[in-house]
Amino acid sequence: MSSSRPLLAIVGGVFAIVLASLGGLGYLTLRTGPLAERLVREVDGLTRARHPRPSHVTPAVPGTFAEHLEPLLGDVTRLYREQRERLQAPDGRWPCRAVVEGREPLSKLPPRCGETLEQGRALVARVLAATHAEEGGLPEGLRELASPNHPHAMDGRLAMLHVVRLAALETRVRLEGGRAAEAVDTCVDALALSRELALGGGLIGHMLSATGYGDLYRPCAAALDAAPVERKRSAVTQLSRLAEGFVPFSRTMKEESASVQLSFFGGLFPAELLGALPTGARDKLLEGPVGAMGPDNPLDARLSWRRTVKAFDALVTVADLEPEARRRGFQALAAEEAGALYRVDGPEVTGYERYADRAELLRLQHDALMALVEADLKRMETGRWPEQLTSRARQSFVLESTEPGEARLKPCAPALNEHELRVTTDTPSGSWGRPTP
Repeated sequence: MSSSRPLLAIVGGVFAIVLASLGGLGYLTLRTGPLAERLVREVDGLTRARHPRPSHVTPAVPGTFAEHLEPLLGDVTRLYREQRERLQAPDGRWPCRAVVEGREPLSKLPPRCGETLEQGRALVARVLAATHAEEGGLPEGLRELASPNHPHAMDGRLAMLHVVRLAALETRVRLEGGRAAEAVDTCVDALALSRELALGGGLIGHMLSATGYGDLYRPCAAALDAAPVERKRSAVTQLSRLAEGFVPFSRTMKEESASVQLSFFGGLFPAELLGALPTGARDKLLEGPVGAMGPDNPLDARLSWRRTVKAFDALVTVADLEPEARRRGFQALAAEEAGALYRVDGPEVTGYERYADRAELLRLQHDALMALVEADLKRMETGRWPEQLTSRARQSFVLESTEPGEARLKPCAPALNEHELRVTTDTPSGSWGRPTP
């Protein structure tokens, strides 16, 4: 019996060491201080970031888009609140869409669409002029990491989308009135406005940016096709500059990560670090569902915070890959999530894959608009349609011509067939044939 005591002592000692190691590992795993410190650094970096995107006009207007838009935001928000019910059909659709997209003639425009455009025309022009600023970036109330108590936090970004839609209608009205060059002016400014919504606007801003591009796609294509040759040439330069300032989806995922952490893990945030957060982010944290992710189940909440950070780090890594590689990356992350031994709350990977696809569609539509103009100019210079697209659009579109004066810009993927565009050549008088969607 006595000889077994040293063995028992050794086993007991090893067991104690294992328990201590597990306890230490558990302590390190469940600590929230390092997560909070990292979040403070990320929020500070995102909040201070500037957006030196190229302006689409020359010369650019000194200052930032935020500085020029800020004085107009109150009027823009009021206009949106006054008009939103008038511009919504019983089925929730935008009643002006059929005319804006060219599926119905201007004579079929619902009276309320014309009235709201007339009411907002001067203000829309001032907002579009703000896009001529030499630097981008949103005013405080429109940023993802702004205080939820800001006067424009609730409706500000939707109000900007409303301006984009009024600009899309203005583009169609000018085009149908024989002012194609002016229609392009409005269209390009509106595309720039849509782009601005993603510069610091987080996931919501990026999706509203994609929605705005969808609203502008058809009227812009028609305006560009109908524009005089010189306006076409300048439009190529402007569209190229707009593309240079697109926000990478990885940047949006970083903003989304910070926003989600602030909103859901406030109950775990160390009090001594609160003062290190910018005021807006601190308000966002304090407004979060503290009870749901904090005191009620502190173990799962801590694990959930760690899992959330890990998942977003992985999402950021794959966010900017080419579509097929990105899709495989998202699928691998979803499979890893499904195979976890202990499931806790965290980001839904498949949901963010859909958002990434919408962001990619914005770029695809922009590429199509550029390809339309370039093909049109090539036809004018050589007398025939180009055999191959030269811009980035060649990855997603092909140009097919069945008659001398008309060609179709067709997506390579059948699922994108609804984004096909028609392009027509110029007439002897120098004007351009009017396209149909």
